[in-house]
Amino acid sequence: MIKKIYTQLLLILILIIISLFLYTKYFKTYVKKDTKLNIEKTLSSSESLIEDLKYLSTDKEGNEYKVEAKKGNIDKANPDIIYLEDVNAIILLQNADYISIKSKFAKYNTKNFDTLFNNSVSVDYGEHLLKSDFLDLSFENNLVSIYDNVRYLSGISSLKADKAEIDILQKKTKIFMKDPRKKVKINNFTTNGNN
Repeated sequence: MIKKIYTQLLLILILIIISLFLYTKYFKTYVKKDTKLNIEKTLSSSESLIEDLKYLSTDKEGNEYKVEAKKGNIDKANPDIIYLEDVNAIILLQNADYISIKSKFAKYNTKNFDTLFNNSVSVDYGEHLLKSDFLDLSFENNLVSIYDNVRYLSGISSLKADKAEIDILQKKTKIFMKDPRKKVKINNFTTNGNN
């Protein structure tokens, strides 16, 4: 009787592991690709096209957020959402370096200024350069989340990771892998032979 229960539990565990593997391998990738396609499709099929648009906002602390795009389309179902093309954004922080973000596409919320950048995302701040497939900018959480194919470049090293997060107010950056068993890949550049 006990042997039968252990066999059933083992089979259920194997089924759960296979389901999780299939979900992360196929479904998660599909959702991200679908988001990118929806943003691109909305830009090409919408009737409310705006060209050369600019948004500027300032928070209570005096930090500024400026977004510029060559084209934008207002979402018919939700007029607070604008789909942007060829996007440049700058976050000007009080008494600190600015953060520059560029991408081919973005989804911008005019109410809370949260922005989802995708396709050839590039983040430049101070001596740091990050590139990725996606970037979520949340002003509510004061957080920049960079994910999928993250590449970091500085003067002395480069690295590859799954995700990076920048705390806008505290100016702290975390770079990590989603799977704790995997390691961030770091390459050091030897410039003077002492590295």
